[in-house]
Amino acid sequence: MLDEQVRLLILDVAKEQHHYQDSHNSLVNAIIDGAQDGRSAAEAEDFIVGNCKTIYFGGHESTAVTAIWCLMLLATHPEWQERARAEAMEVCRGRSTLDVDALRRLKIVTMVIQETLRLYPPASVMMREALTDVKLGSIDVPRGTIVQVPRLMLHLDKEAWGADADEFRPDRFANGVAAACRAAHMYVPFGHGPRTCIGQNLAMAELKVVLARLLTKFAFSPSPRYRHSPAFRLTIEPGFGLPLMVTKLP
Repeated sequence: MLDEQVRLLILDVAKEQHHYQDSHNSLVNAIIDGAQDGRSAAEAEDFIVGNCKTIYFGGHESTAVTAIWCLMLLATHPEWQERARAEAMEVCRGRSTLDVDALRRLKIVTMVIQETLRLYPPASVMMREALTDVKLGSIDVPRGTIVQVPRLMLHLDKEAWGADADEFRPDRFANGVAAACRAAHMYVPFGHGPRTCIGQNLAMAELKVVLARLLTKFAFSPSPRYRHSPAFRLTIEPGFGLPLMVTKLP
């Protein structure tokens, strides 16, 4: 029922967009043009709906939720908020925009984002299809089986991350992801292998810009109304919202 409603909504928006001359350079129209490449009407609809879902949930919602968790963790760890703010103030000083060089200098902000992605990966599971029959320990996995890998089980494994795996400690990423844990494949917020998220560099750049700009203008502290209850939906999001106390900096 919900899937069909989402499908109809996407198709209605696509039809409306396609009729406007001024919107021919829009992303929706680019998807529509791609859908018409030798596909049947039904295949074209599937192409449009599938790509719009992927762009929204993979390219928008996941990044927005990560930004929310970053602010929550910085609000509850003021020492890290101050460190990230000091760095952002230094890097952003005199700049109207943040270029690639500026983003590379945001080392502490990057560590905060990486640690947030470890504790609250935007998608709770990573799915892969077994291309051949395979044996995982004592379990036989037939070809064609969809294997779901719970990201949090990997990200909170104390053997890989140490006794403080449950704690917010961005400095574990001070020397990069490879040095943060015992095995690189234990950190998979964007997936792993040849099907790693193609938008991870864009997502990281967006998060750095958003956090750097916010931290130079506002201070964040926890609201007494906040109830910590991560909800495992399409993304891992605050179950009761994320009220914060926001103070404009002088």
